[in-house]
Amino acid sequence: MELAEHIRPAREAFAEADKRRIESALEAGRLLCQAKDDCPHQQWLAFLTLAGIYEQQARELMQLARSGLTAHAVSEIGGIDAALAYLVKARLPEPGECLTVGRIGWPEKNTPFAIIKPNAAHPGYYDVAIADMWANPATVFSSTKPLKGGSLRLADGSFFDNLWHIVDRELDVPHSLREFQMMPADLVSRDGAFLFAKPAAAAGDGPKTNRAANYAL
Repeated sequence: MELAEHIRPAREAFAEADKRRIESALEAGRLLCQAKDDCPHQQWLAFLTLAGIYEQQARELMQLARSGLTAHAVSEIGGIDAALAYLVKARLPEPGECLTVGRIGWPEKNTPFAIIKPNAAHPGYYDVAIADMWANPATVFSSTKPLKGGSLRLADGSFFDNLWHIVDRELDVPHSLREFQMMPADLVSRDGAFLFAKPAAAAGDGPKTNRAANYAL
């Protein structure tokens, strides 16, 4: 009991220090993004020297800031290094690829999953579907219009990624429990085209399709 009384405040102090470190990293990344935009041509490395930061570290902090991940999400994933590894796995697919996102162990665990694929007619935009084929009735969410990839910088300097915001909301799987798999797009075209199909005119016995009005930027 005596040791437990000492461990609790030590753990709380560690958690608070880790929170401040993550928040500071995100703020540094946001400031670096602003500096990169304002920096004269070919003066970036000189600026980093003046700021006392290595190029690789600056690149990682900027990547973290641009991701739109909150401090809470970074902490939940496991910290800064874990979040950077997470972003590598969560990269958006190139033409000819599609990205699936599900809970670790799916589909064996029969949990919802998301599919993100490039829109052939609009480069830089993506079609998104989130399905729970094991619900009763089965449900499918799909965006009515292609969603723009990448994040936008808001007025306060923070970043917001609309595409991943929608996936986060509809998939409802914690970041730390997500599993990513990149696969050829023709697999979705052949076996999963129904996920992106328009709703049927009449009700049937198949999966129910829930479509958002318009989440495209």
